[in-house]
Amino acid sequence: MLVALHVRGLGVIEDTAIELGPGLTAITGETGAGKTLIVDALDFVLGGKPRRDLVHEGVDAMVEACFLDGDGNETILRREMPADGRARTFIDGRSATALALSDLGSSLCDIHGQHEHQSLLGSGAVRDALDIFGSIDTGELQEARHEIRSLLERQDRHGGDVGALDRELALLEHEVTELEAAAILGPGELDEVLEELSALDSAAEIQAAMLDVVMLAEATEIGSASQLLRSARNQLERFKHLSDAARSVAAAEVAFEEMSSSLRLALEAIDADPHRRADLEMRASTLHALIRRFGPTLIDVMERLDEKRRRITELLELRSGAERLDQDLDRARARLEKAEAVVLKARLIASPQLADRILTHLQDLALRGAQVRIECSGPAGDDTSLLFSANPGHEPRPLGRVASGGELARLMLAINLAITSGPPTMVFDEVDAGVGGATALALGRALHALASSRQVLVVTHLAQVAAQAARHVSIVKQSSNQRTIAKAELLEGEARVLEIARMLAGDSASQTALQHARELLAQEPITTDQLRLV
Repeated sequence: MLVALHVRGLGVIEDTAIELGPGLTAITGETGAGKTLIVDALDFVLGGKPRRDLVHEGVDAMVEACFLDGDGNETILRREMPADGRARTFIDGRSATALALSDLGSSLCDIHGQHEHQSLLGSGAVRDALDIFGSIDTGELQEARHEIRSLLERQDRHGGDVGALDRELALLEHEVTELEAAAILGPGELDEVLEELSALDSAAEIQAAMLDVVMLAEATEIGSASQLLRSARNQLERFKHLSDAARSVAAAEVAFEEMSSSLRLALEAIDADPHRRADLEMRASTLHALIRRFGPTLIDVMERLDEKRRRITELLELRSGAERLDQDLDRARARLEKAEAVVLKARLIASPQLADRILTHLQDLALRGAQVRIECSGPAGDDTSLLFSANPGHEPRPLGRVASGGELARLMLAINLAITSGPPTMVFDEVDAGVGGATALALGRALHALASSRQVLVVTHLAQVAAQAARHVSIVKQSSNQRTIAKAELLEGEARVLEIARMLAGDSASQTALQHARELLAQEPITTDQLRLV
């Protein structure tokens, strides 16, 4: 249980310490005095995230909580929020992480505030309560789910299941077949094809021009150019002093003959065959299509072919592993299905029993006409909902549609009364929202009954609840040096009577309120078993 709480620098709490004991402890104070700050401080030291305005700028905040187990062993949790740094966490004087603090804190103390009441609107809180109440072992279910998640992650890392691998393999084999059938000659093949197509486009013009030159060279009115050059050379060779000219003419004759031969060969090389053009255009279209899909160049296309061949080899190796994974998944799913059936059956058996137990406690909490039903759906009954009606004759409906804040608070308390296990310390804040009169008295008695098996702290504005407590702590505002601070005071004797009177009438000087306060405090607390006989 929580035996001591020391708070410094949180909200209006400058520095205060509270000593606590077993049973029910009431925490009271005027509106705005800082009662809820005690709950915030506990939540903070148990690993919770502090509210944005909880720690003032430039202030060193600290919360320390001392817990004592049944064997007398102490556990000291300490959390600091320096003005110039990040929060520091300590467990028994040793530095620890916030996660470690939260894990340990959840086993020591359970805090129920307004947002915890709201958690009843989801399936998680009711499902957890049902499992605790029915001692339902979900270990096998969780292990089976964890195993499937692990297998699915492995499967994803290895490219998917056998079907996914087969689909990828089929696509790759089709693409490789297509690329191999294209038989690309090299990275420059497209340029060569386009160049030849360009040549074919100009073939007729080139042939006409070259024929004109050939005709000029080989047929004139006075003979061919070769004949004229030969005749001129023969005339010049007759005279020695004209030998240089003769040699020049001879060279021109040779060059002219070579030119003529080249022209004839070029004419023969020019192919204007329409079938050749169609073949080249089809090849260019094929190469362009491959570049669009696998490019942007033919080199890239050729590299993609190699990559796809390597991927096919990898997939063939992965496929054998995927088959084994599929088999493991089939076994895991069969295990999960069996575990789900076991848990679902247990939850379906426990749900009406828990509903009856909750209903019994709701009757103690002045909801005598209430109706409660717990429904479980889904393969393992994970989708668990609590249906509620506050009035007889009205069909129970989902909580979010019918339950008020006060009814949610009493439902949360009734659930905790129904469940015998849980942390040794429980804290309730806002549990008396919307409650008054006879219901307030019933609420106080229910909290006192709960405190018979564990330590209970309740932040309350109801005198009927505070009067049931074994220990009473008041949060008091004090003003000094133009500052308002709050301190915790343990109330005993007449000081407690005055606080109860203030809670009843808003004025501790009222004789009527004082008399009523003494009567409330004089009443012997009764158990819930006794309460049901009233």
